[in-house]
Amino acid sequence: MDRAKRGPYAKGKARRKEILKAALNIVAKEGFDQTTLSKISKAVGISDVAVLHYFGTMDDLLVEVLKQRDTDDMAAATSSLPDMVSQMIQLIAHPEQSIKQVMQIVRRNSQTPGLVELYAHMSVRASDPTSPAYRYFKQRGKVERFVVGSAAKKVIDKEHLDTELSPEEMARVMQALLDGLQIQWLIDRDIDMADIAEKAIKLMWNQPQSTNESKDTSDEIL
Repeated sequence: MDRAKRGPYAKGKARRKEILKAALNIVAKEGFDQTTLSKISKAVGISDVAVLHYFGTMDDLLVEVLKQRDTDDMAAATSSLPDMVSQMIQLIAHPEQSIKQVMQIVRRNSQTPGLVELYAHMSVRASDPTSPAYRYFKQRGKVERFVVGSAAKKVIDKEHLDTELSPEEMARVMQALLDGLQIQWLIDRDIDMADIAEKAIKLMWNQPQSTNESKDTSDEIL
């Protein structure tokens, strides 16, 4: 690609990144309900039409905001690694750490209620197969279940646990638990999502929450 072509491409990529950063900050600080296309365009200093030129629709932009949040969450959980591929490789290689990192992400997200609101809203939009939210949640769910399911399988095999739930089913229970807790937290901010999630995992393993005589196997992944 010659210099003439690289110039406009690099400029467009930088502008897209700038819009995405502005949108994420507005959602995080002001809340989903207060986020408008006009606020985003003003924050970047361009028109509403120009914003949509880069992202297509407002829903496309909001899905990209969620993707960026996921990227930031992953980077925060695996801060020593430079890129998403390396981060995923680490999680696959050391799946016992994946649940700990999920809990860290839950705690981190509770500091940005606007992004939790956005996630809850777009998860409803995902019921429409034509929505960009559908594709996002479909792919995100597969990755999440793979990572969490790998952690569950490792503990089940290592500890010879007797459970009727398969690793895949455990991962889906975790997804349902965390998504449901986010909805409840939006209604009642006194809820400690991470604390409840940790206790629920211990119940899934059917182990005592504290004992001096026996090892709490849930600690293998918490």
